[in-house]
Amino acid sequence: MSSERRTVLVGLALVVAAIAAFVLSRVLATISIAVAASYMLLPLHKWMDRHGVPSYWSAILATLTGVAISLLLLAPFVFVLYARRDALLDGIAALDTSIPVSAGGETVLLNLTPVQEALTPSVSRIAVLAAQSASVLSAKFVVYAFVVFALLYYHTRLRSLVFGPIPATYHDVVDRIHTRIREVLFGHYVLVLVGAVVTYATGLVVFLLLGYPLPFVLALVGAALWVLPFISAAPLVFGLAAFHLLNGELVMFGAISVLGAILLVALPNLIVDAVRFRFGDPERLSPTLYFVGFVGGGLTIGLVGFILGPLALSVVVALSGLLAEYAARETPEDTIT
Repeated sequence: MSSERRTVLVGLALVVAAIAAFVLSRVLATISIAVAASYMLLPLHKWMDRHGVPSYWSAILATLTGVAISLLLLAPFVFVLYARRDALLDGIAALDTSIPVSAGGETVLLNLTPVQEALTPSVSRIAVLAAQSASVLSAKFVVYAFVVFALLYYHTRLRSLVFGPIPATYHDVVDRIHTRIREVLFGHYVLVLVGAVVTYATGLVVFLLLGYPLPFVLALVGAALWVLPFISAAPLVFGLAAFHLLNGELVMFGAISVLGAILLVALPNLIVDAVRFRFGDPERLSPTLYFVGFVGGGLTIGLVGFILGPLALSVVVALSGLLAEYAARETPEDTIT
């Protein structure tokens, strides 16, 4: 193919892709999440292929696995917002809005009434909005499943389509970007999900055992903290321990400090480290870059930005690494000429 013809076709493809992105804008976030999910499910699909499962059925099984994991991750939120919505609202209403804080011999009452007044309508609003959007969410979930299946089943053809319009001299660039995205998705998001699931399970046990009100909500908060750059449930444990200490509840302070530190912080971290080294320690973004990409992406384009933000930075890092390698290979004569 001539260089001019390749340029025209690439330009035409970009124009059509922009039009398609506009037409599919309502499901663009869903497609982006499906692409990320297919990256994470591709090793499972290949593993089943190597063990004799036909490619079509391995793609279906891998897709069903991804759908099941997604539903399991959504289930706690659905449970809290619907099955336990009244209990959640009652628990927020029953919160002690005046917490005594002692320092230097002085006692000050910390007023939490504004927080309580802000949380109550927010919970109700989220529940109603989710109920109204149930049909749309169902349709998007179907789109998500079909896109994941198609990407898994046709992944070899997609590779040819991606490399087709790109000159051979730039294939290493595409490979580097592809590898970087795969490693960041596993190194951050897969490990985050592992830590969140373990934290939710252990947190539920701890909070039920210690008799906390709204144990499902507290366990969910601990799991959600893993979404941030590997913060884990440490802030939740510290906050609960500080609350009991300030109120003179030394037994509860000791119980949540010990059980929380072991089961909510140490155990999930150990399991995440075990998974990381079992499957190879992937190259990840630094915590600072991950946090900037996570927060910046979320503030810019919403929920999907939590995934695309760090991925965008990972591509920048990959390209910067390539530029540094090319610069290091240049001889002084090359630089002069």
